[in-house]
Amino acid sequence: MQLFLNRLLTAVIFVLIAAPAFAQKENQRYEVGRRLIKFEIDFEGIKDPLILKMVSERLKPLTFHFFSGQLDQCAKALDLARWNCKNQNDPSGIRAFADSLSLSSSRKIIELKEKFIECEIASVYPTKEKGLLKGRLFISQTDGKEIRELALLSIEQLPQKVSADIQGLKEGEYQLVLELSSGEKAVASHKILISLIGDKERLITDMWATKLKKDAPFWEAGKQNLTGLLGELLKGKKFEGDIPVKRLVESMGFLEKGLDVIDDKKGSEYLVAFPGRVAPLPVRIFIPACAKVAKVPVVVALHGAGATENMFFEAYGVGKVKTLCNDRGWMLVAPRNGITVDNLRMLIQELPIDPEQVIFIGHSMGAGQALGFALNHSKEVKALGLMGGAGAVGKNQSLGNMPVFVGVGSEDFARASVAKFSQEAMKQPENKLVFKEYESVEHSSICQVCLPEMFDFFSMILKK
Repeated sequence: MQLFLNRLLTAVIFVLIAAPAFAQKENQRYEVGRRLIKFEIDFEGIKDPLILKMVSERLKPLTFHFFSGQLDQCAKALDLARWNCKNQNDPSGIRAFADSLSLSSSRKIIELKEKFIECEIASVYPTKEKGLLKGRLFISQTDGKEIRELALLSIEQLPQKVSADIQGLKEGEYQLVLELSSGEKAVASHKILISLIGDKERLITDMWATKLKKDAPFWEAGKQNLTGLLGELLKGKKFEGDIPVKRLVESMGFLEKGLDVIDDKKGSEYLVAFPGRVAPLPVRIFIPACAKVAKVPVVVALHGAGATENMFFEAYGVGKVKTLCNDRGWMLVAPRNGITVDNLRMLIQELPIDPEQVIFIGHSMGAGQALGFALNHSKEVKALGLMGGAGAVGKNQSLGNMPVFVGVGSEDFARASVAKFSQEAMKQPENKLVFKEYESVEHSSICQVCLPEMFDFFSMILKK
């Protein structure tokens, strides 16, 4: 336990020390997020022990690289792990060079009157070998349908600037795609999302003028969060993932009209917020379609140190938590940096949540936060899920008969402390704890691997 706490403390210290570095490496942070998603797509469903072991070895240094600010090494580790999902050997020199490149735009939100978009092709991390690459830059719809070829390139000196013509396109969400080839063989592709808008001043004015569904702190904080986020995006700020303008507009529509705007078949996700002393505290939510007619169970998901609420929607199995919630008709709430009992009660008051069916899950530091919440507010929590992290149960504390699912990888640096917590917890009378160790899985991929089994466990609990 002490070893895990020491490592967690070290991680938090690294976050504080590296914060200025992260601010200077927004594009690298974005590239790490993009590569994480690409890795998870190829990693899904792999059972081969040899491949799992190879991938685990690639990813073991990931946590240290991240918290020490070596985002370029994070990106490289994810690229190599993705390659090993299908190949046992290392990638060839030209393939490794192509993977190491990135495509970026001067801004993610562009007014159509600008007529051109400025792009840059650069290296995210150094490679030993380089070679001649041909590039084809084009713009497509988000479903992949190509709209227009923008440029044909020879990738030589880096970084390389490209000015692309967007005249004649309409407002909406698009992908910029860079296809790379060596000779006649395609070796890699890089995609980024951009939003084309007609008039940014009108967009800002419309968002500020939106009338809220309810005059209450939760709804007011959501509006303040969205307008602030739009301002950051318009200034060119980059995040760990794509934030399309459409998501902001739809979120503001929810704040204005409430449940009426939720998709009747697929449900909908929104960006909201809790009131904060200095600024709103961002929260990302998914509301299933059935919540329009009845109160539903909710999963409160707490992320690890250095991450954000977006991990549960974009990563951890390319948004597997959201899919699992949607399949069951459950709501998903992912707050940034934890949640208080007052904020949980605020959610229950403002949204169609069944207060008797509140589930908490967490990864790494978020697992410790989820455990702490459950111990301190046991009457508020129906079931608990811990992944790659845990904590300690105090002398005067008890989980009682609360159902708890604990998942950890055999290669996770937190394995020993998580296993010890589970062993101690199972000694308590009336415990309902299930502990699962997953062979050849490390810290960053445990969520993707264990979530389906964890949610099956929750489903059985809620049916009783």
